[in-house]
Amino acid sequence: MTLAPQFDQGDALLTLTLSVAAYIDEKPLPGESIAQQEARMLRDIDAALAASAYPTWSVAWGPKLNADRSNMMYIAGIPSAGQYAVAVRGTDWSFLLDWLEDFASVLPLVPYPYLSGADARVAAGTYIGLQQLIQMDPASFLKGVPDGATIFVTGHSLGGCLASAIAPYLAQALGGPGALRVYTFAAPSAGDAAFASAYNALFGPTGGPPSAFRFFNTLDAVPNGWASLPTIKTYYQPFPKCPQDIKDIITLAQDWVGNEYVQVGSASNGTAIALPGHLIFFGDRTPQAIDPIGDLLFVYEVEQQHAGSTYQALLQAPQVTAAQFKLRGFLASRAPADPARKE
Repeated sequence: MTLAPQFDQGDALLTLTLSVAAYIDEKPLPGESIAQQEARMLRDIDAALAASAYPTWSVAWGPKLNADRSNMMYIAGIPSAGQYAVAVRGTDWSFLLDWLEDFASVLPLVPYPYLSGADARVAAGTYIGLQQLIQMDPASFLKGVPDGATIFVTGHSLGGCLASAIAPYLAQALGGPGALRVYTFAAPSAGDAAFASAYNALFGPTGGPPSAFRFFNTLDAVPNGWASLPTIKTYYQPFPKCPQDIKDIITLAQDWVGNEYVQVGSASNGTAIALPGHLIFFGDRTPQAIDPIGDLLFVYEVEQQHAGSTYQALLQAPQVTAAQFKLRGFLASRAPADPARKE
């Protein structure tokens, strides 16, 4: 029996917005230092939130980048309302071949020490990214928030995967999971069955409502990494079908990872929320062993299904990309003080 989802729609829309805003100023300007980029992100995320549906939210900590700028995290909040959110930025996992080609180096499972009593393991690449986030020390800030505050943990794509990895660490650092609400979007699986089981138990206590939710588009390939890779081969009917050469790569990846990866959340208790996707292309073509056009169309469909804007549409949220967030914030900051005055 599948239960009705127990998540709060307003919390889902808020955390998705904060996840998308994490991509603002993702690329450094020529010659820009890390400190300069962090300052630019702070300014532009605050301006974007002020011009969004959540104008009372602003950056309370960070944003912080690691040394090679591959990982970024910030904490937004409304201190007066006792609400905070840890938002972890993802990276470009939207191009299917990019995230399949390095599976031999990033996907071996390694011990995960932040779930007490569990012999849990996560992907080596996920663990490396997690350590980068931990070194930024968000826990020190969160330990100082008022008692009774709500702390969301969120991210899109790899950011969602890392959000699910850092949430148990934060629960341990804060003395328990009571304050945490985890909302992830389009996330690949972080670890094995022991990790998923312990994670689900931590954020789904017996007798209480669950506090961690994973959202995935049913036509998004990325959440199928790494627990259900063969499903990607069935996309997209009737067109653009998965070309044979991409199927071959998926088979190689599946042979390597085996069946050890397990996604967190469960449809049976409403913590894994499927958002029914809609095809962009229609029609049919004759398959070929090597099909460059088919490859491009299939990968384009993968990118569109994985995009933050697609998740906004499926959750009926405002259609705003990171670039649009920044533009709206800039325009709002340039608006004249007198609404009647035009420049």
